[in-house]
Amino acid sequence: MKKTYLVIAVLALIACLTGIPELAEGIALRGPGGVNYGRILFPLLISGVFFWLFKRNKT
Repeated sequence: MKKTYLVIAVLALIACLTGIPELAEGIALRGPGGVNYGRILFPLLISGVFFWLFKRNKT
């Protein structure tokens, strides 16, 4: 189960990293108020939760 937590966390971080160029382009075009931050924040939240589960699970 511990490996699954790690894999999900890494995949979420990769998803976060792939959204950064799109976020930067949107900020450049529309400003910081007109951008959807969900493509960055949700994968960060998911990876944070699964890293926490990875570190908490001792087996």
